[in-house]
Amino acid sequence: MSYMSRASSFAPSSPTIDPDRPVGIAIIGTGIGASVHIPVFREIEDTEIVALCSRRLDRAKELGNRHRIEIVSDDYREVVDHPNVHAVVIATPPYLHHTVAIAALEAGKHVLCEKPMARNVAEARDMVNLGRNAGVATVVNHEYRYMPARRHVKTAIDDGYLGTPQSASIVVFRSSLTDPNGRPFSWLMERDKAGGMLAASGSHYIDLLRWWFGDIKAVAGLTATMVPHRRLPDSSEMAHVDADDNFALMLRFQNGAIATVHVCATATADAGEEITLSGSEGMLLLQGDGTLFGARKGNMALHEVDVPRPGPTPKLPEFSHILARPTALLASDWITAIRTGEMPADAPTFEDGARVQEIIDGVHRSTAQGRWIDTSGTRWPVSRGF
Repeated sequence: MSYMSRASSFAPSSPTIDPDRPVGIAIIGTGIGASVHIPVFREIEDTEIVALCSRRLDRAKELGNRHRIEIVSDDYREVVDHPNVHAVVIATPPYLHHTVAIAALEAGKHVLCEKPMARNVAEARDMVNLGRNAGVATVVNHEYRYMPARRHVKTAIDDGYLGTPQSASIVVFRSSLTDPNGRPFSWLMERDKAGGMLAASGSHYIDLLRWWFGDIKAVAGLTATMVPHRRLPDSSEMAHVDADDNFALMLRFQNGAIATVHVCATATADAGEEITLSGSEGMLLLQGDGTLFGARKGNMALHEVDVPRPGPTPKLPEFSHILARPTALLASDWITAIRTGEMPADAPTFEDGARVQEIIDGVHRSTAQGRWIDTSGTRWPVSRGF
């Protein structure tokens, strides 16, 4: 379905981009914006980074000089309103996503937003509706869809390798937040700023499972904060943490399948990630984005499954950041949508991001209320707005 057809009752507010000109990109945020998005959009054909915004003007100027970016600012409104900007990458901390997205969409600009999409489902739905009204291409950077092994799993499921999906398990043990004196206190440790591992990491896994198994009709879960105090930046003082560093959730899918996701970021060692998918005709087991194993009905032994590994090409070289290449593939789909008005089938849209946010909010409600949360939209017929 094209993004234009989703907004067919509204005329696009942004003018058609001259086909002889590259798509002018503005990058808002210079954390992941600098480490991932600048390298990505310097390499994607038919794009030019024309603007960069950081809350620290000196940071924006330094990066602008280094990468020869024409417009630098510490005011996102100035950037999104510039006539040379056709599309905006929102790479700020997530508590600012909604505010910046409103400005960009009201200016008629196409938007690629980092995950998690927003602080809550109300903000996410607002972003969906604004994007529809503007008639622009809107995507969320759920780049895990573009990692080779995970994309191969999607192809295998669609080709019937699992048969009817029945069950999924994702288990992750990492040590990134174990040491209270390690990673300094930041928005990631504040729940009202969309911090916590459920939003930061869980959003990826929820999106993957929706992409593989379909819509989710109910969720139950728990969040916990195992390291309640963390060192303030450039200080020996400690700050209170109210965002989760551990979570577990259960999902029921519309097709009858079930899933569990358990993520610990405070383990004493990195045990990595293991994803197991089971169906009526087969099983797939994925270790990180590395080795994929499979077994078909009638053959109990798991065997390694070959995963196509794209090598560097003149159009898309190898990047230093592990998330840059999948982000580049997603961004290429976004540029295709901007040029053609048709969103590629597997691109994660704002609608997908809002569905993920429904599940995240559902886990928080389940933690507080100790019950399953209906996310089907049928039990309590309240309009999602999309």
